[in-house]
Amino acid sequence: MERGKATQRTTVELDMRRVRRVQKMLGTKTMRETIDKALHEVERHEALRRGADVIRKGGLNIVRPEDLPRLRRARR
Repeated sequence: MERGKATQRTTVELDMRRVRRVQKMLGTKTMRETIDKALHEVERHEALRRGADVIRKGGLNIVRPEDLPRLRRARR
C-alpha cells in the first residue's frame, strides 16, 4: 500500500464460493464489506492470541483456579 493512503484500488482473483461462505459467516452483503470485516477478524484473532500468550506466561499476575488451594493454605 502506498505511504499515506488509507485505501487502494486493486484487482485480485478470488474463490467466489469461499467469498459467499464467508459472507454468510460474517453477515456481510458486499465483497468489499466482507473482505474488510475478514481482515478485521484476522487482526482481532491475532490480538486475542497475543493476549492469551501473555496470560499463559503469567504476565498479568492472574490467579489461576489450580493455584487457589496453594494460596489458601498459605493464609492459614
